[in-house]
Amino acid sequence: MLSCLAMLGRAEEKFPLYDKGVAAAIVTDDQDFPVVGTAAGLLADDVERVTNMKPAQLHSSKLSDVKTRQVVIAGTIGKSRIIDELIKKRKIQVSEIRGKWESYVMATIDKPFGKIEKALVIAGSDRRGTAFGLLSLSDAIGVSPWYWWADVIPEKKDQLLINGGRYVQGEPSVQYRGFFINDERFGGWARWAELNFDKEHGVVGPKTYEKVFELLLRLKGNYLWPAMHPGTQPFNFDPENARLADQYAIVMGTSHCEQMLRNNEGEWKAVNEQAKAKGKEGYGDFNYITNRPTMQRYWEERIKTNGQYENTYTIGLRGVHDYPMEGADTPEERVRLMQQAIDDQREILQRVIKKPAEEIPQVLCTYEEVLDAYHDGLRVPDDVTLLWSDDKQGYMRNLCNPQERQRKGGAGVYYHLSYHGDPDSWFWLSPLSPALISMELTKAYEYGARKIWVFNVGDIKPAEKELTFAMQLAWDVNRWTPERAHQFIGEWAAETFFDERSVSNGAERGPDFADRMASMQARYYRLMAYGKEFHTRWLDYSDEEIADRLQKWNQLKVDAETLREEIPERLQAAYYELFLYPITGAALMNQYVLEARRSMALASAGNDRALLSAMNAEQAKNGLDAITDYYNTKLLSGKWNHFFNWHPNWYLDGKRPVMEVADAKLLEKAARNPAPQMLFSCRDGYDAHHLDLSFRSEREGTLPLWVRARTPIKNNSFAPENNVFCQVHTASNSYVASAKPHGNIWHTSLIGPMWSQVGEVAISKGENTLSLTDIDTKATIYDVFIGIQPPFDAEPCQRIAAKDYTQIHQGRRGQLKTIPQLGYQDGVMVVPCLTDSYEPTDLSEAPWLEYNIESCGEKGRSSESRQARLNGRVVTDEGEANGLVEIRTLPTLRVYTGRQARYAVSIDGGTPQVFDIHEDDYSAEWRWNVLRGYTRRWLPISQGRHTVRIYLLDPGIVLQEVVTF
Repeated sequence: MLSCLAMLGRAEEKFPLYDKGVAAAIVTDDQDFPVVGTAAGLLADDVERVTNMKPAQLHSSKLSDVKTRQVVIAGTIGKSRIIDELIKKRKIQVSEIRGKWESYVMATIDKPFGKIEKALVIAGSDRRGTAFGLLSLSDAIGVSPWYWWADVIPEKKDQLLINGGRYVQGEPSVQYRGFFINDERFGGWARWAELNFDKEHGVVGPKTYEKVFELLLRLKGNYLWPAMHPGTQPFNFDPENARLADQYAIVMGTSHCEQMLRNNEGEWKAVNEQAKAKGKEGYGDFNYITNRPTMQRYWEERIKTNGQYENTYTIGLRGVHDYPMEGADTPEERVRLMQQAIDDQREILQRVIKKPAEEIPQVLCTYEEVLDAYHDGLRVPDDVTLLWSDDKQGYMRNLCNPQERQRKGGAGVYYHLSYHGDPDSWFWLSPLSPALISMELTKAYEYGARKIWVFNVGDIKPAEKELTFAMQLAWDVNRWTPERAHQFIGEWAAETFFDERSVSNGAERGPDFADRMASMQARYYRLMAYGKEFHTRWLDYSDEEIADRLQKWNQLKVDAETLREEIPERLQAAYYELFLYPITGAALMNQYVLEARRSMALASAGNDRALLSAMNAEQAKNGLDAITDYYNTKLLSGKWNHFFNWHPNWYLDGKRPVMEVADAKLLEKAARNPAPQMLFSCRDGYDAHHLDLSFRSEREGTLPLWVRARTPIKNNSFAPENNVFCQVHTASNSYVASAKPHGNIWHTSLIGPMWSQVGEVAISKGENTLSLTDIDTKATIYDVFIGIQPPFDAEPCQRIAAKDYTQIHQGRRGQLKTIPQLGYQDGVMVVPCLTDSYEPTDLSEAPWLEYNIESCGEKGRSSESRQARLNGRVVTDEGEANGLVEIRTLPTLRVYTGRQARYAVSIDGGTPQVFDIHEDDYSAEWRWNVLRGYTRRWLPISQGRHTVRIYLLDPGIVLQEVVTF
């Protein structure tokens, strides 16, 4: 909050917003923009929340109508006659903000008119500038933007004093700042609105959106992409939604797959389905080759109804919902159709709105195949904003090159704080740390993305803290630099829960509470960065890592529960929503998933401890049900009923088991079975057409066969017959092996790499053979295992955090810095992000870090003695006694073609080896990287002690760990 507005106690120069039972009146001009009166009303409500007295509100052009001695006067330059009169009489000076975007001057004036003794004047450069000035007073008196959405009840006060003097708030760092409500039927925002908050109407409509607009305004936002998933009423089905958006001065846009303010899922596809059910014709195919005139009319209709409001217009062409466009079979045809659509859309906008197209805000969302089309030659008019996207996991995939930074339309960022898709969804809890968000968005800002920042927040509520941080960063990009971002939670908690701006907190202050909250949240972010709560089902932890992870999550849960007992009663609900539920939920989900996995792995080895792990998993599952039921049905008498559902992704109905757990029958089966064995393991992956394996067993029987592989998805299908990737041959039978896709398969053409149980193997006592033949040319095999459940990976020999270097050398350009909480360790990187790169021939000038390491020889997941016959060639495991050093970095990406993501590694002063960590969208390596939270590159080393030097050649590389095996 602005320091000039902080309430620091009594002083003669302070403005009494409320004092001695009297509240200052709030005066606005009835001819000013509607949002000014709306914001004034919100401020009046906030004063009442804090003091139990509501200020008088006056909408007039004459101060002579005011009867109180103290007044707040707010208005927009050129629209408020009172403000213009004060400017004319030189009572206030506004030259610094005149004509600026969303700026304001706030000043105290003695005896401005008549009997008024003191006035606090807010003069806005435009309608939102005035509104933000008014709501900055709400912040100052201790009313959180989340007072309703997260039930942060403000503390009562008997005095509200605002610092006197003059303050100028200039333009925000980013012009359009807002969020996208998305996947709202998976979490529960839409169900909550339909079944609880607005059950009278049973749809997501104006009552819900008005709360959204208010939140945006309080967060100093100005931009919204409305909810658009199937089953949710489209935003513009009710014209009142757009009118309300204008009342709150919210600029409306639409997502990457919704051109020209249209909701294609609800307004094209649904209309077609309804028409078909009635035996009538609908719009037809969403195909610009065969149905161009209909699509043009469809777009024009919306511009005619909504063009009167302040909007941005998404242009271009995709399919209905999140699919590529229909009708285009080649990249060249896709570019041609998209070019034609853009030309047509700009003609419609210019003709209907009656302004030159260059003056109408337009956005090309370079998302998915649209980015490919852009790189393939799509011509985008210079006034159109290029909206870049992250990789849906928090890492920017493309930013402006030097030429694009000169574009008139500028650039922006579409950034995910929630995601439904490949390689796995994450929309229940919010995992991204402020340090990561700051690092990536600061980088985007440096590269010219300053026009639009829009955040995918899913259902809003899972990401309250992270959204607040992102919006504060968009308002002032220098407030939370990557180096300072880790301090956000502590400062925000102090203001939100204990209002450190006020002297009247008394017994509620609890000076260490905010520090404890910050500490808990930091541990939460670190653990999430090493595997989001449900993604742990895919990850290759060692048994030791699982034990350590469960212990840390459990301790964090205990600490959160302990602090709850000390939180004031008025803040109990807020604490549950913002801290206790996400921490406890993540802890229980880790316990559920990892104990379930451990129970199966132990059962595979015939270990009776499998039943204890199974019991722990079931307890965690019951705990998840209990805390979510409390949130939905009991907290605040069910205010948030239907909002939360912990069941991930395709298990939302709660009827299917999310995880399989061991039982006594499985242990009995394991006791009768042959011993499990890892038959093949290849760290880099095996791409040949044929794999022959031989192994020995001391017992006959039958075991499941598991293959860890990357495999293709065919025909965009979940059906097993469309996902066959090889033939399996044993001494007794043959069959096809198929992998089961998960998540949004329309986002990708590949599965995994992941474990798939592909059948069973009849095993004879003594020697056995097994062959994988006809391996799909797009498939890569990593591991082959027989047993009930694959084992966990081996524990590393040594792990050294990146910040624990023994020597450091600063390069000629940029500076190496340790960034707290950037990743699962503190990250080490070169700042600023626009620093020039170094070439491998220029290493003497490059920044580097050095580490002393020790290798004990890699055992890995394949420590069992084995042989593999690859295409008839016998390959033994000759690397058993040798070691590896593995460099782990955050999975950052290059930001444009020609700008790489490289580092170089030298062992004991030897020739450096250069590694590039950039990975293409949906590649197998990218999937692993974002699931586990790091990239890895390795070099072979002999056992013993070594010195490793890592040169950071390109900015954006974030070192996490040096690990040895």
